[in-house]
Amino acid sequence: MPFLGELQADWNQVAAELGMTLRWIAVGHDIGVSLLAEANPQFIAETTIEHRGVGKPDPWNLLRRWRERQPVAVINLSQSVRLSLAAWMARVPVRAGDADNHLGFLYHYSFSYRQPTGHLVLRFGGLLQQLTGRTRMAWLPLGPDRLGGETGLDLLRSLGWQGEPFVALAFGTRLDSKRWFPEEEKWPELARLLMAQGYRVLWLGGPDEVPLGARLAALSPGSLNATGLTSIPQACAIQSQAYGTVAVDTGLAHTSAATGRPTVTVFGGPTFECFASPQGPHAQTVRAPVVDMSPNPGPAAVHLNDTFRLDPARVALLLHALAGEAQAAETGSRA
Repeated sequence: MPFLGELQADWNQVAAELGMTLRWIAVGHDIGVSLLAEANPQFIAETTIEHRGVGKPDPWNLLRRWRERQPVAVINLSQSVRLSLAAWMARVPVRAGDADNHLGFLYHYSFSYRQPTGHLVLRFGGLLQQLTGRTRMAWLPLGPDRLGGETGLDLLRSLGWQGEPFVALAFGTRLDSKRWFPEEEKWPELARLLMAQGYRVLWLGGPDEVPLGARLAALSPGSLNATGLTSIPQACAIQSQAYGTVAVDTGLAHTSAATGRPTVTVFGGPTFECFASPQGPHAQTVRAPVVDMSPNPGPAAVHLNDTFRLDPARVALLLHALAGEAQAAETGSRA
């Protein structure tokens, strides 16, 4: 989103100086284009899928359309051979994309997304510089005004929320090594601590996490459970109104950080923060020590990472520190 925001700002200005208006079109499968169009209202979502139902863009359909009405540019940020091939065959004047799939010869401007160093966001910097002459990428806030999902708050009210401050807990991820162990101990302990401090707790997660969400909610009486009930825009809208979010290294950590609300992300798996930490003005990652801190650690438990050494009290303190930082920033902006 930061890359696209900066690109659009630059190209729209150039087009306006030429007396033109650019149309921005997101092409691909249903989920991808709809999310991009929801997150960035300048984009028009166009799903172009093969009739055989394999879920991939139809290059011949694209080729026919692009020959009839040639785009100014096609920028392929995916690994799709079909998109880059259709753009090349249609002789689109400006073609750009990821050259990691050995298709750089089809592009005028290419970049390497899978380079071994640098945060994932910054990996678009080289392409942005080629296309605009600059590399600056600024945080682009997400919320209901940009992403939609306003009905998420209606869902929250239907679960019993009455407007009190709440903290969203995004506990789930498909990669087991990223989880906070032992989950049915750490998460309820954090939830009880936050509720004792006067905050309502909301469990957020996808359909895969419904069973675990139910167990965590049952271990945290008084909490609200929205696991499996929200779309990504709805979850993001909820997070934009939260006191803050605590998450493991998962998509809901990134959506929370993007709203600008305080976000603590527990890292414990193989992903390094320098490559994939959630980006936001009040977002912070935390890891557990890799060695035992207690003089009497007791029997060693078998876990997939070191998160079992991370104290929920420390996570709560970090969340409150970020909330204080956010409040100070908001007060300063008003002044």
